[in-house]
Amino acid sequence: MNRQEFEKLRDFPGKRITADIVLRSKRDRNGVYMSGPIPIELDYAVKADVYIELNTETGAKTINVRVAGIGPICRLEVDGRVHRPAGRSHKHAIKTPECPAKNLPVDVLDRPDLAGSPLSGVFAEFCRMAHIEYVGGIRVLD
Repeated sequence: MNRQEFEKLRDFPGKRITADIVLRSKRDRNGVYMSGPIPIELDYAVKADVYIELNTETGAKTINVRVAGIGPICRLEVDGRVHRPAGRSHKHAIKTPECPAKNLPVDVLDRPDLAGSPLSGVFAEFCRMAHIEYVGGIRVLD
């Protein structure tokens, strides 16, 4: 996938997530909760899933989008580790076809406006940027 194909998918109308999102404790890491794959419903030639991770000890939140057969195409990290040239809150996106295999290292945009936001607010902003309608709730289970 290249940048043009990414933008076409990002801007494609009618994307939805209708399933409730459930984060479960990651047994090997205290305070870390993860979702399984959350399907993005779309009438498009690719299958895309969202993955969410929340670290309740540090406040870090990560939202990843993966496309089947390609890998990660974008990631929003809030209150996580610093990623130069951006700070602790930033967005990664695909720029070249090689980016998914390299974990999206090239297109990193600083998002300090999201620092300190709760997971629900970060996810709402993610959905707004990705043109995804979200109908459901987010629950964290131990």
